[in-house]
Amino acid sequence: MSQPSRTDLRVIKTKRAIRQAFAELVSRMPLEDITVSDIAQQALINRKTFYAHYAGVHEIISEIEDEITNSLKALLAEKRFEDILSDPYALFHDVMQIISRDMDVYGRLLTVKGNSNLVQKIVEMIRCEICSTYAHEAPIDPQTLDMTVYFMLSGLLAVFTEWYNSGRQQSIEELSRKLSRLCFDGVHGMMQNSP
Repeated sequence: MSQPSRTDLRVIKTKRAIRQAFAELVSRMPLEDITVSDIAQQALINRKTFYAHYAGVHEIISEIEDEITNSLKALLAEKRFEDILSDPYALFHDVMQIISRDMDVYGRLLTVKGNSNLVQKIVEMIRCEICSTYAHEAPIDPQTLDMTVYFMLSGLLAVFTEWYNSGRQQSIEELSRKLSRLCFDGVHGMMQNSP
């Protein structure tokens, strides 16, 4: 396997700086107020450098949304619903690993209070993906599955936000373990007691 070239590494480093700058700005100001100039200034680059990588702020958002959706699709494609119920920690661990890959960006975006539209869009994409993937495997009707997934995602987001904003004193693995037990013991009970 060949090593990335100096140019490739420079591109990766610049894009990472742009995304981190964007995430930092989202945590401080409304999404619709963020400009390319704001991002360039925060990332310590000029506008021309920004435009060499992105057409505008909307493209950063699309890239992040696509990454999350594609990672989740790939993850869900590997797991059967039955396997998730028997070992929920594996799914939670894998989801947390996706977030960990770019914690500065994903962590900030998922815990922003003032830009709930972006967070809601990401959560809705995840919700739709889970429901469509497991609609035929789940032993409950689609409406109950949707309600269950929505409940879980809302709770997970709330707990993740608290963990992220309070100094992350426990490891992400420990958080995953506790959340998987909390969610899936309740979900499993609902599945067992389903009429």
